[in-house]
Amino acid sequence: MRMRFVVMVMLLPALMRAGSECRSSCRLTNISITMESEECGSCITIDTTACAGLCKTQERVYRSPMMQNYQNTCNFREWTYETYEFKGCPPGTDSVFTYPVALSCECSKCNSDIADCGVLSQQTSSCTVH
Repeated sequence: MRMRFVVMVMLLPALMRAGSECRSSCRLTNISITMESEECGSCITIDTTACAGLCKTQERVYRSPMMQNYQNTCNFREWTYETYEFKGCPPGTDSVFTYPVALSCECSKCNSDIADCGVLSQQTSSCTVH
């Protein structure tokens, strides 16, 4: 009996950490963005940060047509923009690519006016072969 108690006491901190991570797993994550410029004839992959993870949500038993139904998703709370300039581009070509970099994340309603509310792909993309 004493041995079981000792094992449970030792496992308790690990179980509590696992439980808190499941409850709040919306966090910054490293991603790669592949950018291709056909005009400049180049393709690069940039490492940046985005928000990914699960947010606590509840499905209503009864869906009323009078009440909007939405679920919280993992979104950027604060962000900045960075730019990359493709080299060796012909004159007059738009050689600048601007992309968002997440600084912090939150679980909130996704604003489809400013964000793609779909699922973030975990697969890295590659440039198209011509």
